Amino acid sequence: MSTQSNDLARYKEGQRRQWDSVATGWKKWWRAIEGGAQHVSQRMVELAEVKPGQRVLDIATGIGEPALLAASRVGTAGLVVATDLSSQMLDIARERANTLGLTNVEFIESDVEGLNFPDGSFDAILCRWGVTSLPNPSNTLVAIRRMLTPSGSFVTAVWEAGPKGRPMASIATDVARELFDLPSPRLGVPSLPESAKGALEKEMIHAGFTDVRVEEMALALELPSAEDCAQYLMDVSPEFATLLSDKSSGQQNEFQQRLAEKLRQYVMVDGSVRVPNVTICAAGRVHLPPR
Repeated sequence: MSTQSNDLARYKEGQRRQWDSVATGWKKWWRAIEGGAQHVSQRMVELAEVKPGQRVLDIATGIGEPALLAASRVGTAGLVVATDLSSQMLDIARERANTLGLTNVEFIESDVEGLNFPDGSFDAILCRWGVTSLPNPSNTLVAIRRMLTPSGSFVTAVWEAGPKGRPMASIATDVARELFDLPSPRLGVPSLPESAKGALEKEMIHAGFTDVRVEEMALALELPSAEDCAQYLMDVSPEFATLLSDKSSGQQNEFQQRLAEKLRQYVMVDGSVRVPNVTICAAGRVHLPPR
């Protein structure tokens, strides 16, 4: 195995361990996360024109979004395949599917490179906030296009670059840098260059998608209080969990206090925190001639 292959394998295994480690945190904060994110999933399903009876693939589904929403749309005559590299995340997704009574979802533990579906297997492919964390998004988009049927659609969402995309994460990064005098956590820095909107459109067109449509969406993250924000980050972010896990309780408390102070601008009258975020949704089609 080449050095490059070894590096990629180590990267994937590191990603798997990191996401496994925060799966319970995602379950804990699921209502807060989906309170803002669910309408992104709804828009993605709309852009993909998911219909009853279709086959849909959801890549990097996490704890089941937007796979479970798509499953409710395709009905019992359709099928949704939801994949993720984290087995712990998928366990929670299965639990949620069972709770909702959805039996038309198949969960597969796999990274994108491990997906070996035949050409034209799916009517729609979705990926919410997963493309930019992949080691080679360009190759991934080409592989996704191959797995779509003629006239199939691919819809993805990525965070806008910089503080505009996720202000709380950006503020927390600055606090960590000031407090610990360490490099800031990676925070899933996009591997797509320039602005998310422009880069994503270029990448999709380059991969062969047509009718590419890119739009900006606003969503809010709401948490009970400013003091809860540090715990939220430690629970759901692999980067912050790693950064703060070896810090003393005193250091963690100071981080919490400094972050809470920086977030005062987002505190509502009732003491809750409402942070605006910006994501980019992009949709493209295949439009291959029927075989």
